Amino acid sequence: MVDFPDVLDDLMMAQQPIFKKSKELFGYELLFRGQDSQNANVSDGEAATSQVLVNLCIGITQLETQLRKPFFINMTTELMLSDAFFPIAPETMYIEILEDQQLTPQFINAIKKWRQAGYRFALDDYQFDKEYENLLPWVSIVKIDVLLTPPTNHLEQIKALKAKGLILVAEKVENQAMFDYCYEMGFDLFQGYFLQKPEIIKGKKINSAAHSAITLVNALQDKDISIDTVTDMVAQNPTLSFQLLRILKSPVSGIPKAVDSIKEAVIFLGLVQLKRWALLITLTSTSVQPKSLFKILLTRARCCQLIAEMDNKAMADSAFITGVMSGIDALFAMEKSVILNQISLSSEIMDAILKSEGTLGTYLKQTMNFENQDWQQIQQIKPEQRAKLNRAFLDAMLWADEVLRELK
Repeated sequence: MVDFPDVLDDLMMAQQPIFKKSKELFGYELLFRGQDSQNANVSDGEAATSQVLVNLCIGITQLETQLRKPFFINMTTELMLSDAFFPIAPETMYIEILEDQQLTPQFINAIKKWRQAGYRFALDDYQFDKEYENLLPWVSIVKIDVLLTPPTNHLEQIKALKAKGLILVAEKVENQAMFDYCYEMGFDLFQGYFLQKPEIIKGKKINSAAHSAITLVNALQDKDISIDTVTDMVAQNPTLSFQLLRILKSPVSGIPKAVDSIKEAVIFLGLVQLKRWALLITLTSTSVQPKSLFKILLTRARCCQLIAEMDNKAMADSAFITGVMSGIDALFAMEKSVILNQISLSSEIMDAILKSEGTLGTYLKQTMNFENQDWQQIQQIKPEQRAKLNRAFLDAMLWADEVLRELK
């Protein structure tokens, strides 16, 4: 068995904690990291921010307990003016407005819109520029770089910010003396190397289903698209199915729920949220999915579904998702128990996959017997039933071939 820490070897992002006066943890600032683990090296701010968000919500890390703390994340102008980040639950985050932001009327309106929707903002590296005063009514936190902007030069302005009820963060606190001074001046929160340097976060990046996400985004432009159509599109790609289930499971989504089918996941997530997540996934889609593994999983899932339709039609959707998720470990090269723990599945589906229990477990075992050509097990099935299962498996193979042709 693969130990959990051993499989989390991809560079995901960095985090730097933000502390209260008592030096208790308040939250984390999440920082983009590419090939260089120590520096951001950001050439495309929009892609970097999107990568952090996707890694946070879809990638597998050991951050689950930490995500209960507020986290701070930078947002570029493009993302602020779009709704790509909307799936993140407002109470879990502070959006940082960068110091070089051009305060256009469109940007101010976007801030107001998201503030009214419940999102909170932090003004980063505030240098007491009068141009930014118009933002203060919409901001909860003001971060001041105490090296770049020494507090001693701005005593009255700091008092004015406190009088407005704003929370003040002292950034770049490098030593005890600076911590003590900012403490006495009334700063509420503290961040810097004196307290803790940024910590590299590693995990397992989940390869994004580029083609399926783009196709889904295009299809969702149709306001009259049906839930069934969307469900079929999602169900045809195991990676995209997994990503959407991860979103339901993620603490930052604000909507954790165990589901029994892809359709239930689509309904619960909602078409609007689904569109936004597909947009976000598309931004970070860089790799080609292995078609051979897709064919195996699609065939397995479809066969389970067809068996269920012959036996108990009400379980057909659950049988399909059981088949898909039974091989998701091979697709992501991770231990099955590890990866299944990261998504929201009902106990019946989990028992079917991990223990071969229940009706769904029976459907999966029968399908796997045909897939593995386990003739000893197949011969134990009654001839009439064996003929039906054989036909279901052949039909499933043809269906999988057709789906893969559409994905090319």
